[in-house]
Amino acid sequence: MGTLEDQALWVNEIIPGNSENDTVSCTFPRDRLAQVAADIVEERIKGKIVGWYHSHPGHGLFLSQTDLDTHMQFYQFSAYSLSLVVDPKSQEFGIWIYENGVGVVQLPSTYIHII
Repeated sequence: MGTLEDQALWVNEIIPGNSENDTVSCTFPRDRLAQVAADIVEERIKGKIVGWYHSHPGHGLFLSQTDLDTHMQFYQFSAYSLSLVVDPKSQEFGIWIYENGVGVVQLPSTYIHII
């Protein structure tokens, strides 16, 4: 959840998806997304959906084709949607955005500020 302010995207809350997963994939259940959308409409949650996150334990930082498809589904909520991938084994993370005319690209670390 977040907001766009002063040409910066602020992520200020993470809502777990209660995902269904196995050893190589996870699914954000449609009913959970519907619940989050209802919570936004009824103002139980503040802000807008600005993206999604998941992990690739021990596999590095990348977006699979499934991840790219998921990213573009979240793009419907905001033109500034992002995908966050964490590799907890290497303690690294990466953020991807959609860039007009280019496609989904990884943000350089100089664009990311954690406060």
